[in-house]
Amino acid sequence: MLDTDNANGQKCEDQEQLSISNRSAHDKQYPFLKEFNQLIAQVSIDDLENNLLTHNQKNFAKSLWEAENYGGSRTKCEKRLKEIHGPKWYLVTSIDENMDDIREYYELVLRIDHRQQWDEYWNKQENSAKLQVTSDLE
Repeated sequence: MLDTDNANGQKCEDQEQLSISNRSAHDKQYPFLKEFNQLIAQVSIDDLENNLLTHNQKNFAKSLWEAENYGGSRTKCEKRLKEIHGPKWYLVTSIDENMDDIREYYELVLRIDHRQQWDEYWNKQENSAKLQVTSDLE
């Protein structure tokens, strides 16, 4: 910690600086999240759709994608761009700039599931510890 008696505010020898990469401070709840994100970013879209995502996960990702991307319709996107930018909207922007890739939503759903699995694990660990304390008290 910073020494309050020190006019320069120098660090003590045992002070740890918190940062995003400080595993002990930030990754206890969701270990390996960075590695998981890197892994799914490298997997092909075909493998995401056909091997990693369950049917429900795929439907959830598609629903989120459609909700944020003109119902998944390029025609609806084009119509909206005409309303905003006029008939020569294509000189200002493109459909691809205004619609996200569905892959982002597939990865999001997998990250959500990853976190939910760790939440369940930690809850089981906590409940197990509570049961142990209770049985020790009896």
